Amino acid sequence: MVEQDDDLRHWLGRLLGLSEGFKVVGYLDRDADLKAEVQRLIPDLLLLDTHSAGRLAPETLPDLRQALPGLYVVLMDLEEGPNYERLARRGGADGFLCKVRVPESLEKLRAAVIAKARQTAVA
Repeated sequence: MVEQDDDLRHWLGRLLGLSEGFKVVGYLDRDADLKAEVQRLIPDLLLLDTHSAGRLAPETLPDLRQALPGLYVVLMDLEEGPNYERLARRGGADGFLCKVRVPESLEKLRAAVIAKARQTAVA
C-alpha cells in the first residue's frame, strides 16, 4: 500500500489486516521505492494513492504488470466520481476505490483479486 497520510495508512492497513482474505505485506509512505518493494514483496494487491500514482514514471505500472502478471492494482482517493474509474484504468490500474468506502468495498475487492489470480493462472 502506498499512502502518504500516516493516519490513513495506519487505518487502511489495520482494516485490511483484520479482514478475512487480506494480509498486509508492506507499506510505503512515498512512491520512490515502489517498483523495488513490489518486486521484493510480490503482493497480489497494490493499493496506490492517486497522488503517488501521478508521480510515477509512465513505465512503472506496465513494468510491474510484466514482472507480476497477477498483480491487481487499485488507485485510491478521498474524492470519488464517475471519471475516477476511467482515469484509473487509463493509468494502468485495474480499478478505483474511494478511501472512505473501503470498508463496504472489501468483499468486491477480494473477489476481484481472486478472479485476476485465476485468470492469470489459466493464461
